[in-house]
Amino acid sequence: MITEQLKSTRARAGLTQAHMSEALGVSQGMISHFESGRKAITPANLDRWMTACQVSARQRSKLVMMWFEEAVQRDD
Repeated sequence: MITEQLKSTRARAGLTQAHMSEALGVSQGMISHFESGRKAITPANLDRWMTACQVSARQRSKLVMMWFEEAVQRDD
């Protein structure tokens, strides 16, 4: 699930939820919601997340595809 990947990507980058909230321009509570799945992350925020975590191009592709697959499932 993308929620697990968001949390692990942030942790691997050594960033706290507070750091991510600053990078994305959202509250720390919203970061928690993204990571728990209570709120779906938007494409723009996903891009900011990946930039803040300095993920590789390969990891970016993986996360974008995962986000897309889950978004399609939510819309069904």
